[in-house]
Amino acid sequence: MEVKKLILIIDDEPDFVEMMRIFLENYGLRVISTADPDEGIKLARENPVDLILLDLNLPKKSGHQTCQEIKSDPNLSHIPVIILTCQEKTLDKVEAFNLGAADYICKTLSLEEILARIKAKLSLPSNETPIKIKEMIIELRRIIEQKDVRIFFQPIIFLSDKKILGYEAFCRGPEKTVFEDATTLFSFATEKNMFLDVELLSLSLAIQKAEFLTPSQYLFLNVDPLFLGTKEFKDLVFLKNSKILPKQLCFEITERSFIKNFADLASILNYFHTQGIKIAIDDVGEGYSSLKAIVELQPTFIKIDMGMVRNVDHDSTKRLIVQLIVEIAKKLNIFTIAEGIETEEEINTLASLGVDYGQGYLIGKPQQSIIL
Repeated sequence: MEVKKLILIIDDEPDFVEMMRIFLENYGLRVISTADPDEGIKLARENPVDLILLDLNLPKKSGHQTCQEIKSDPNLSHIPVIILTCQEKTLDKVEAFNLGAADYICKTLSLEEILARIKAKLSLPSNETPIKIKEMIIELRRIIEQKDVRIFFQPIIFLSDKKILGYEAFCRGPEKTVFEDATTLFSFATEKNMFLDVELLSLSLAIQKAEFLTPSQYLFLNVDPLFLGTKEFKDLVFLKNSKILPKQLCFEITERSFIKNFADLASILNYFHTQGIKIAIDDVGEGYSSLKAIVELQPTFIKIDMGMVRNVDHDSTKRLIVQLIVEIAKKLNIFTIAEGIETEEEINTLASLGVDYGQGYLIGKPQQSIIL
């Protein structure tokens, strides 16, 4: 008989705790809870806890302090900790990840999204045995030291004349290893406080391998906004000894990763604007914060989510949404890129709606080598 996963909630809001208890138990998870962080640590030592939901603002001891204690305890450090908060702040988020938190969730998110992120962490390698985790840490350090990641490039074209605007770079781990999938690689690196190392490695190699770019082409790089304010990013260390210029770079920021303090993020992005680096907002049309992000962050490009692109030629609602996005973008002097194009009908419809650029398997699959 399978034993249900056990979730420990350390939170002093009774209504929220009870709501989470009912919701999680309804999905086959067991729940224990306390409002006292010291009692929570005691419960984690006494029970086979699979994951801890930890409130950031506790009256007796902060969530940061409690997370640090958990991750400093050899008997508890393997347990994923998800920080919960009512108000996201960039520095709080960065500190949480630096302390080893597996995720950082705002309580205002839908219960379905919170559940999805909890289930994702429960299926991560952090639930493996301590021996397995140690082996994975050793392998991750080897990957970083030996720069053993694979870089793929996918073209982005003008829909008007099919000329190449640039390429988006993707990072993957070594083949036939536990880190072959990028999600596992970056999630485990985040959990073990090595995310920045992996992020900088992937960016450096992408730039190193992208010297096939012509001077007029862009390299689109996926970056986590949490780390844009670090010295390494501001110093552009990943451009060292490269022929690629800052003006050829475009930082892609996915809408799913936005923090709520747009003013802080906008200030950081403005710094990169002064360096000549372009900004793109990814997955526009998928989430609720698109319009606010477009207004506040003033990107050069917005990438229309593939969910809006798929079968756009048959779906009048999707066509209307894409048309509205294009109209807003044009009024704000922002260029649009449609992602995930797979058919001639889709690309023709998008072009007729005024979308500027396109990307997808119809145009070209991600490749490790680009032959010009």
